[in-house]
Amino acid sequence: MKLRRVFAIAALVLLPFVLAAAAVVGVLFARQGGFAPYRVPHGGGRAVAGDAATIARGEYLARLGDCVACHTTRGGAPLAGGRAFATGIGTVYSSNLTPDRDHGIGDWSADEFAHAMRHGVARRGPLYPVFPYAHFAGVSDADLDAIYAWLRAQPASDFVPPPNRLEAPADSRRALIGWRMLYYRPDQTAPLDPSDRGRYLVEGLGHCAMCHSARGERGSLPPEGHFAGGVIPGVGWYAPPLDSVQLQRYSEQQLADYLRDGTSPHGSAYGPMAEVAYASLRWLTSEDALAIARHLKQIAPSPLRPQPTAVAAQTDASGKGADVYARACADCHGKNGEGENGAYPPLRDAVAVTAPDPINAVRMVLYGGMEVTTTGNPRPHSMPPFVQQLDSAEVAAVVNHIRRTWGGQDSRLTDDDVDAMHGIVID
Repeated sequence: MKLRRVFAIAALVLLPFVLAAAAVVGVLFARQGGFAPYRVPHGGGRAVAGDAATIARGEYLARLGDCVACHTTRGGAPLAGGRAFATGIGTVYSSNLTPDRDHGIGDWSADEFAHAMRHGVARRGPLYPVFPYAHFAGVSDADLDAIYAWLRAQPASDFVPPPNRLEAPADSRRALIGWRMLYYRPDQTAPLDPSDRGRYLVEGLGHCAMCHSARGERGSLPPEGHFAGGVIPGVGWYAPPLDSVQLQRYSEQQLADYLRDGTSPHGSAYGPMAEVAYASLRWLTSEDALAIARHLKQIAPSPLRPQPTAVAAQTDASGKGADVYARACADCHGKNGEGENGAYPPLRDAVAVTAPDPINAVRMVLYGGMEVTTTGNPRPHSMPPFVQQLDSAEVAAVVNHIRRTWGGQDSRLTDDDVDAMHGIVID
């Protein structure tokens, strides 16, 4: 009898806490969309036009969404998946988007495809947030249907991507429900207005914020970090803020040309941005490029955007960085970092020089880089690697020199810092 009484009292004591916990879980579950995201459509669904004009439009939109680049592994069949995306908890491999019925999306209806694009949930369960479903949620029905029609018209592949290699509990898709409850909030303003073309492409198919925003806990993208810039997870490149301050030196036309050409009088695209320029942005129409540029130049700086530094121009006291620069860099980038228009990018105010993180500058010195080949830049110049010509102390010195002299950064890299960066991803 006493034991029963103890259990009864314990139940009464714990009941408020259990109810409170259930209420919190219920609220969080509702805030990530409730049950609707997990109700994946099945069956034949509605018909989608497959005429040549719709397929051509779908191809253009898929290019803007960078579908082929993300869903194709090096040397693999286009859209067959298998590209690795490194995260803080392991590696996610992109899925097969070809119309193969067993290994791709050949038996998906248009409704199921649109549901996965908008809600990030497919028949296998929630999709990992390396897939930018939060951005695709705002894409119009007509545009999603056109992309679906184009994908259905591509050659089928029976390639099976490798299984994801993730730490527990993230290796279970059920754990993603908990992640969504904590960090994912559907945009109540979706869908985006297609008539506001620049915003529609930037915030939707372009998913620019995936790289150019400050990350929060567990890889989340908090609203206050939108377009604040940050280091791209798993890649190591720093993506600068996208706002009116960062882009003030560009005219709208210069920025539009940069998007399509991958180069401008203010600098060139390297690393992931060069890939985006080649695989996606070079296909922009001049009208869409200008609309994107106009929108980007009107974005107000994010609260998490790093504040511009006000360090007076200076050189390192030992003069070592200046000596290395004169010997290895000045012939191309100029004695005063002015570069050569149409050939070598200027260093003054360049992203790698002004960024709060020195990773771009270090990796460019170590491993070099090449501008993207586009219609507007048919004969790109390249920067050679110096990893075998300069030791870590020299790399640190020259990066400190250029960032202090032309970037206003109080750069204090050491040879140990550079040594630690030798293992950065160079894919």
